[in-house]
Amino acid sequence: MPEYWFKYGVTETFMEISEEIAQKKIQPNIAGSPPDIEGKVADFLDELLADRNLNSIQVLYDHSGDPTSLNILKALVERFLKLKPDGEIIFMASSWRLDPEVGRRHLNVELRRLKLNLTPKTFLEKGNPLRIEELIDESIPLIVATSAEPHGIFGEFCLREAMALNDLRIKGHEKLSERIGEVWRDLLTKYDVYGLCVVGDEVLGGSAEEVDLKARGLVGEKFGVEVDDADIIIAGAGGYPRDSTLESSIHLLSLLADFVVDGGLIGLVAECREGLGSKEFVEALAKGFGAGYEGELVGRIKEVLENRRVALTSTLPKAILENLLGVKGFDTPQDLLTYGLRIYSRGARVLVAEDCLVKPIRRGTSGRS
Repeated sequence: MPEYWFKYGVTETFMEISEEIAQKKIQPNIAGSPPDIEGKVADFLDELLADRNLNSIQVLYDHSGDPTSLNILKALVERFLKLKPDGEIIFMASSWRLDPEVGRRHLNVELRRLKLNLTPKTFLEKGNPLRIEELIDESIPLIVATSAEPHGIFGEFCLREAMALNDLRIKGHEKLSERIGEVWRDLLTKYDVYGLCVVGDEVLGGSAEEVDLKARGLVGEKFGVEVDDADIIIAGAGGYPRDSTLESSIHLLSLLADFVVDGGLIGLVAECREGLGSKEFVEALAKGFGAGYEGELVGRIKEVLENRRVALTSTLPKAILENLLGVKGFDTPQDLLTYGLRIYSRGARVLVAEDCLVKPIRRGTSGRS
């Protein structure tokens, strides 16, 4: 009987599916060999510093919990200090894809583990908005380091989201996805911005505009999976720190919705040991709407629930899930699967995504579905 394992907080949980059930495992199209991080970062930084009398750089690192992007940060810091032993690194950090407090704690632990003597000048977070012009020195190159991947609100999360979201917190209640391009263009006009970005098994470095554009294209190539129109999909939210709260996990519903037919079931395995998320998100959930990212997130959840069933394996109280979202809660993915098979029978078509980072692509197309 096939077993499927999901990251669940700091541990794992599994599910078995009888061979009698039509099932398919879906996963990103990423090669097994790791990228040459040190070589790519060295080439990028050597070119940046060539013929320039620079003794300082600014680094904005957006932390997603991904070890590869952490290794990019480590390679960048070590290479710069090797070339400029007396150089200064002005370090700023954010964690827009994570719960802010969880992201801060996890990053601090990882910086110690990697023996990086970095203290963020600023840690950008949802509840503490600051304008970009308050953070960045126009006379010093800024390097944005992060990872690009599918995202249920933005389609892809890449350099422009990591850099522009903080400014968007100030600019009113328009949909974030509609304003990111405008803010991004302003930032590129005002500042000398470069990018280091991992996309699956590939590392990109160069001008921020070029890196962002190429990374967005690669997201579909690296994470794209053709849609099979299943009755049920059960996916993991990525484990700690990604699945720490409902807010940091629930955007995945928008990615997974296209994998199932109308009336189908999306099952998400997310521990949520830190609870629901920010006060703004909880208020938006209670009202059914809200401003900014939290409001758009709640709106997307409501859209998915209009024609899909949703169930969660999490530590959240079942009554809260039912009352706030109208979704079922289960203690294990096996229980969730049993629920789905009771609805759709043993003739159901089941997809399993142990790694949630998959991007639905309609057959015969590429890029965003």
